[in-house]
Parts: sequence; C-alpha cells; structure tokens
Amino acid sequence: MQRGVLVLLLFVSTAIAACASQGAPSGPGGSTDVVVMNGCRVDPGRICDSIRGQTVTMSRTGLTADPRMVEENTARTANIFVPVKRLNGDEIFEVECGINTLHQSVSWAHIKSGPPVTDDDAKYLRARGYCSEP
Repeated sequence: MQRGVLVLLLFVSTAIAACASQGAPSGPGGSTDVVVMNGCRVDPGRICDSIRGQTVTMSRTGLTADPRMVEENTARTANIFVPVKRLNGDEIFEVECGINTLHQSVSWAHIKSGPPVTDDDAKYLRARGYCSEP
C-alpha cells in the first residue's frame, strides 16, 4: 500500500514540476504580435526589450520608478506602455509591454492602434531600428 502511495506521489510531483516549467516565454522571443504598417514590419517585442531595466513613470502617481521599485510595487508581470513618437512629439503608436518584473524579461508585447503610419513615419521607424522590411 505504501509503495502505491509513493508511486502516486512521485507521479503527481513530476506532473506538477512539468507544468510549472511551462511558464510564459521570456525575452524578445515572448508572445509578440508583429504588425506591418505602410511597408514597415514592426516587432513590438523588440521595442519592449529595449526598455527593460530602465526607469518608468508610474501612471497613477506620475513618479518615476527604477526596476526594483517596479518589482516591489506591481504584479509579477507589469503592464508598461511605451509611446513611439515622431520627432515633433506626436505619437505614431503605442506599444503595451508585459515585463516580468523579477527577471526583467519581456513576457508579451502588442501594438496599440494609432493614426495611420505615413511614408515619413516608416522612414523614421526604420532609422530608429523599430522596423524591417516585410
């Protein structure tokens, strides 16, 4: 009887460990929605990856927070919004990033809708390294 319980316990422990290792992908290879805008292939994961470890402005308070403060005061995956702006300050689009605050890795990234991307915007995005050819 004890041997059967031990075998069952070992099986359940193995199953739980296997499921626990199937966490969300991290890094720029996480869940990202690549979008083509006016001939410009934009990978939001790449944009989110570029802001990892930087200070952010907390939307509720307007105060800046370093990565450690974000880790201590938010959920494990923090939603961080990154505006991508033209040189004149007008927003082209916004990227929503899911950043794992413990490991400072990108869990997911999505582009929020914005105004239509013009030819000049596409050139600007290419120059900044935000997009590639489709």
